[in-house]
Amino acid sequence: MHRDLEPPYAGREPAPTEGTAGPTESRIDDRPDDDTSPTEEPDESEVAARYALVAERLKQAHARVHALNVPAEAKTALTRQLLIVTETAKRDLPEAARRLSCFVRDLDEGHPPVH
Repeated sequence: MHRDLEPPYAGREPAPTEGTAGPTESRIDDRPDDDTSPTEEPDESEVAARYALVAERLKQAHARVHALNVPAEAKTALTRQLLIVTETAKRDLPEAARRLSCFVRDLDEGHPPVH
């Protein structure tokens, strides 16, 4: 929190932190996280299928880059972009899929996405 912002108890004394929660009260950190429910999250087999699909598409993209008739420097740059997509997939699968789709679309349109 920034020090220049007013604390939430501005104008009053801060409430004591020890022993204030009564038996019927619950602290904010004791509450269950209602934002995620098991029914909203995909099951493990669905997640595995998504990873497998992105992995297969990455494999195909690598093969296409390898087959391009471009200088070695361009192939290296394109391969690096695909490796970035691979790393992104470890943290954010939907973002990796989006990046891969853009990459493949650019290849399909005939202008390799060399940055």
